[in-house]
Amino acid sequence: MNAGTTQRRPRRAARRWVALTALLAVVAAACGDDGGGGSSGADAAPGTTATGSTSAGSGVTSGAAAPTTTALAFDPKVCPTKALDTAKAPVNVTFWHAMTEANEKALTALTDAYNAAQTKVKVTLQYQGTYDQTLTKYIAGVRAGDLPTMVQMEETAMQVMVDSKSTVPIAACIASDSYDTSDFAKALFGQYSIGGVLVTMPFQLSNPVLFYNKAAFKRAGLDPEKPPTNLAEMLEASRKIVATKATPKAFSLQGQAWYLEQWTSMAGEPIVDHDNGRTSRATKALLDGKGMTEAFQWIETMQKESLLKYVGRDEKLTDALLAVAVEDTAMTISTSAALGSIYQQLPLFPKVELGVAPLPGPTGKGGVTVGGGSLYLTTKATDEQRAASWDFMKYLSTVDAQVKWHVATGYIPTRTSAATRPEVQTLWTTRPGFKVAYDQLAKATPPPGGGSPALGDYVGVRNAIEVAIESIVNGGSAANAQKNAVAAADKAIADYNKRIGG
Repeated sequence: MNAGTTQRRPRRAARRWVALTALLAVVAAACGDDGGGGSSGADAAPGTTATGSTSAGSGVTSGAAAPTTTALAFDPKVCPTKALDTAKAPVNVTFWHAMTEANEKALTALTDAYNAAQTKVKVTLQYQGTYDQTLTKYIAGVRAGDLPTMVQMEETAMQVMVDSKSTVPIAACIASDSYDTSDFAKALFGQYSIGGVLVTMPFQLSNPVLFYNKAAFKRAGLDPEKPPTNLAEMLEASRKIVATKATPKAFSLQGQAWYLEQWTSMAGEPIVDHDNGRTSRATKALLDGKGMTEAFQWIETMQKESLLKYVGRDEKLTDALLAVAVEDTAMTISTSAALGSIYQQLPLFPKVELGVAPLPGPTGKGGVTVGGGSLYLTTKATDEQRAASWDFMKYLSTVDAQVKWHVATGYIPTRTSAATRPEVQTLWTTRPGFKVAYDQLAKATPPPGGGSPALGDYVGVRNAIEVAIESIVNGGSAANAQKNAVAAADKAIADYNKRIGG
């Protein structure tokens, strides 16, 4: 089972640190005029704070507290959505993306269908590598003034994109076009807004799920239709799997911070202060809460009892899933966006009876957060290109497009009405694993601040967590690992804020 190379998640720290250092120089220059305020509108007034509301029907949350250092200001005029009406020739849109395998095939099909259905816009896809590589190239483009018309980024890049002052808030396009967002999943606007302003257009949604081999569960005497629902149950199941020799190890673990972030959110706790950086710029990591503590302790226990197969940071998301496929382990967690690729390759592993279940985690009142990616409109675009890009974004957000995208990839539809479509209902009946992530997100209580952390140096905070995971699987204590993670994450946040004047 091969998830491909871009769906999620871990970081190559060295490369990302180089990218971040380059960006900090850009951000410092960009923020010099307004003391660190993060306006990303092409014509936004420096230093203006957002009120948290826009015109009726914009879908942007009203009444949100305006952050002191992450405030956005925008004018609908920065996204002249009617400019396409007067274009005298086809408008070229360059779209940087990070999709591979089944996901790239699906994105290409959607883009080809859009180009064939009209004559005013010509969208050209340009693959830029992984999300990390795409961000690195984008940062270089900010410095050189050479940017695409629009770009796909994962959710962790949002604060960096805002701080770069190189994007047009999608809230401006929504307001300019009086675009109806009532059919969109509610979690999206909390996830992709800062200071009440929608920064970027949601496109592909995912969250982590449990992948397990039902055949191995049967051999262990476990009910394959009742997978673990929390960390304690996953520990007990792992003990039975190894004790009965159903598989050599029970669980293949990737050293990825994303899962621990999700577990913290499931415990109802933020990752950083100021409502996960949503009401003011984050200044402190909150990695010493109950959820993170329980997660570190679970890893320690699993490792001490020889229940884990640690596969490293698993950059391509293949090793943890492959361990289940070749029956080295019975369980792992990975992104729901891998489902399309997994089902394509499942026939190669006839002994595996695939099970997909909601993410087991700590007990608490929270839920999973939105993962995946979104679409940014850059300030490099002309008025006509902004209108053309917005037209394409709207197309990708139609129910028809989202249905095709979900069926082909496993990404969760952004539109709630997609769930009622016959194609989706048929898919969920024949392959119920595709419905798991949709239901999980629909039932999730939003995290503090409405979304996952808005962080400039997200890579630094994640690296702190991932180093801690590595220290535990190498024999260190969970308590020391957590203590070191808090210190390293706090330093990463402070260094970033100092460099940009925040």
